[in-house]
Amino acid sequence: MKKILLGTTAIIALSTISAEAFAAEKIKLELGGFMRQYVGLTNHDEVAVTALSAETRGLDLGMHSNTEVYFRGATTLDNGLSVSVDIQRESDKSTGRRTDVSAMTISSDQLGALTVGSTAAAMDDFAIRVPQATGLDWSDAYGYGSVAGVVGNATTFDLQSTVNVEETGGKDGKLKYVSPTFAGVSVLASYTPAAAATAASNLSGGTNASNDEAAYGVTYNGEVSGVALGFDAGQLRQNGTRRTTHYGASVGMAGFTVAGGYRKAKDDVTIANAAGDKINTGKAYEIGVGYETGPYTVTAGYMRTESEGTVANVAKNVDKHWALAAAYDMGAGVVLVADYWHAKSENEAAARVQADGTVSGLIAGVEVGF
Repeated sequence: MKKILLGTTAIIALSTISAEAFAAEKIKLELGGFMRQYVGLTNHDEVAVTALSAETRGLDLGMHSNTEVYFRGATTLDNGLSVSVDIQRESDKSTGRRTDVSAMTISSDQLGALTVGSTAAAMDDFAIRVPQATGLDWSDAYGYGSVAGVVGNATTFDLQSTVNVEETGGKDGKLKYVSPTFAGVSVLASYTPAAAATAASNLSGGTNASNDEAAYGVTYNGEVSGVALGFDAGQLRQNGTRRTTHYGASVGMAGFTVAGGYRKAKDDVTIANAAGDKINTGKAYEIGVGYETGPYTVTAGYMRTESEGTVANVAKNVDKHWALAAAYDMGAGVVLVADYWHAKSENEAAARVQADGTVSGLIAGVEVGF
């Protein structure tokens, strides 16, 4: 009898929620996004064609484009729950995953936010990064693991360290939860039952112990005596063998922001190739400063990454990168940007195919938000 009463109570509660839901307005999608168009000039320092670069010493001119279109909308039910949807389309890709994000979030001030769908890992959502005046990230200026980075042609620079400070998790189908904020503190977690090794969508994938992905962490954002403070700590576990930990912090006051982060990655599996690489083991950090006044923003940043390389060699593959960037907001979502950067790659041993190399470049362009 007790079970029957509980079941009846649950049915009545669900019926009430459904009735209230119909009283709310349907979600109306709004169009948004951005278009970023850049022209880049790169200067290579290699004396011959190597595995690091498809180009010998000299100047190269190219272009880089990044465009996304967002479809977003939200509604609040009469019971106080908010329901929102987020669909993001990559407009520059002709192959691979073109829908970058496709997710639904159910939230309230008391319960927090639960997201279901194709979206970023919880740790990546809140990881504190260096201030950046432009929409260019470190890997937009050169490739990680390929020679197709910077300005979108085969004459760009390739770094050897596969450990980086950018996204660590994929945007495959997942469950993600972010708690309500208490005194500036929130906890977060996400779980992906089948994280793909490529950019292809696998929303229909099932649980597989070899490619599960779990992320969890804590974040703080607050203000003390007029000083804005931020902190994050989190870990992402992949494939049952890989662990990536991130710590980040930021301090801001009177238009200035100083921020940075540190990542440490460890993979228990040796990659099966001729060199016996453990390419997913290493560490990386970035630190930078930014200043914003009126329509002007300037930033400076430095990044250093290293990976283990071959098991038998105690030396590391080390990559270093610094950048100076500036932006001028012309209004109506139109921003003029410029970014000067310099990168250097140091190979663990001269006996290997890759050689040390450096490259610098100037990228300028227009970023439009809509």
